[in-house]
Amino acid sequence: MEIKRKIVLLGDAAVGKTSLVRRYVYDVFDDKYIMTIGTKVSKKTMNLEWEGMNIELTLLIWDVLGQQGFTQVQEAAFRGSDGALLVCDLTRKSTLHSISHYWLPVLERVAGVPAVLLANKRDLENWEITYEDVENFANQIGVPFLLTSAKTGENVEEAFRKLAEMTFVFYPVMVSDTSERIPETLKDALDIIMDDFSASYGNYEDGMAVLTANMKLVGIDIEHPEPPQLVALVDKLYTIEKDYLGVERARKKRLVRLGLIKRVRWS
Repeated sequence: MEIKRKIVLLGDAAVGKTSLVRRYVYDVFDDKYIMTIGTKVSKKTMNLEWEGMNIELTLLIWDVLGQQGFTQVQEAAFRGSDGALLVCDLTRKSTLHSISHYWLPVLERVAGVPAVLLANKRDLENWEITYEDVENFANQIGVPFLLTSAKTGENVEEAFRKLAEMTFVFYPVMVSDTSERIPETLKDALDIIMDDFSASYGNYEDGMAVLTANMKLVGIDIEHPEPPQLVALVDKLYTIEKDYLGVERARKKRLVRLGLIKRVRWS
C-alpha cells in the first residue's frame, strides 16, 4: 500500500528546521545558517508496518519560513497538512515561547493536526531551556516530545517516524475500538466528541455536565460550532482526561477528535 502524508516544520528562524530536514532526507549537516524563503519542499519515502499492513509512506516535508509576521505565506503552507513538527532551540528560550504564542495559533487556524515537539541543538551546552521546561510544555499542549540534534542525528529519524505513525491515528478516524463514525458536518463531529467524552468519563450524566461547562468556556454555539472553538474544547478535554486516563491514552483521544474536525473541514 502506498500512502502520502504532508508534514510541516514550524518554529522561529535558526532553530534548525532546514538542518533537521537535510539530516533526515540526505543524512548531511552544514553549520552554515541559510534562511528559508517562503517554503522548501523535500520528499522522503519510508516503510512502515501498521496494524498488519506493510505501507510505503512518502512524506512531503514542508520547511516553512521562520520569520514571524508572514502569516499569509505560512497559513498557505499549513493548509492540507497531515502533521507538524514544532521546533524550538534549546539555547534560546524565546523559541519555546514563540511556539505557544505564534506558531500554534497560526497552525490551528488552518489545520488541526497531530504534532511532535522537537527541542533541537541538544549537542550544544549553553541551554536556556531545561528538559523539564520541554516536558511541561509538551504535556500542556498535549503532544509528545523529543530532544534532537541535527548535527549528530540524535532522534531525527525517530521524530519523523513518530509523527508519520501519529498521522495513521488521524486517518482513518476510529472513535472506539468497535465502530467507525465519520462526521459529515462540524455538528456531527461535536456530537461524536460529546458522546465519546461522556462515555469514558465514568458517569455519562456527570461527563455531560463537565462538557457543558467547558463548551461555555470556549464559546461553542451548539447549533453552529466553528473549528477554532472545537479545537479549544478538544484541548480542554485532553487536560481533563489525562488525569484519569493517563497521558498516552488522552493524547490518542485528542488526536482522534482533532481528526474528526479536520475530516469535515477539508472534505
